[in-house]
Amino acid sequence: MRNCQFCDKELLEEARFCHHCGAKVKTPIADSTEQTVSYETKYPLNFREVKGLSSEIKQYFVQALDLRIKDTQNPAKKKHYMNRLMQSEFQQVFELRARQLAEETYTIHSKQGTTVPQEVDQLLTKSFDGLLDYFMVKYCQDLNEVNIPDEALKYEGKKKEETDLQKMVVDFLALDGEEVKIYTDFITMPLRKLQNASRNFLFPAKDEKVLLIGDQTVFGTCREGFALTEDALYWKSHFKDPQKVFYHQIETVKKEKDWLLINEIFFNVNPTINGKMVFLLNRLKALE
Repeated sequence: MRNCQFCDKELLEEARFCHHCGAKVKTPIADSTEQTVSYETKYPLNFREVKGLSSEIKQYFVQALDLRIKDTQNPAKKKHYMNRLMQSEFQQVFELRARQLAEETYTIHSKQGTTVPQEVDQLLTKSFDGLLDYFMVKYCQDLNEVNIPDEALKYEGKKKEETDLQKMVVDFLALDGEEVKIYTDFITMPLRKLQNASRNFLFPAKDEKVLLIGDQTVFGTCREGFALTEDALYWKSHFKDPQKVFYHQIETVKKEKDWLLINEIFFNVNPTINGKMVFLLNRLKALE
């Protein structure tokens, strides 16, 4: 059995992510010789057909929308979202941005560097996330089962150093009316609850700023719950081990019925916060 290189806990057989800390498991290298790992392109583009780049990018965006609906909304409404995409004023925004992205991706390709596929994927992923947020918030409020407020859109394109992370987290999660007890002021938070969170699931580095703590216990002990810091998401679910995932290590955030799988690890607060957490984690990852 192998151990995690980050937390040194024993890994499950054939695990892709550590079920203790959430870190991605590196594939062991045979012998002692270093091997080159091929990169699997997320958005392969045919740069020989320059005029078709915009159409390819639009097709990939539709696929990204399909995935976003599955991850955060009701998949049964997919047809309604697609009709809204084609019939709303967003179509004009979409057409213009697709042409811009075609030019930007071709500029990256023209460099002929070894990291061209990664750079193209990063550009399209970040651009699609921003476009999807805008489309969902501005044009799909009546279709959405999980909504984020307009205020969340102001963080599009922002860098981490110019962002008030705590305010961004609160804006995305829109916590008014939620039954889960949330703390953002740790001076007024009961000391016993803060200590319980620190002993059971919140283990930040010395200088890692804590943004928010959520108490999910029935009796308000804060022995189970979730916390967001400037670098990572921490949580502990009932009868499960504490977990941690750094934002830059997030590979997948998938909706499964009423809960989420973050890097294939179970996470659950409630259906509305879970849905908004998908939006938030995508934005936090984009800041890294």
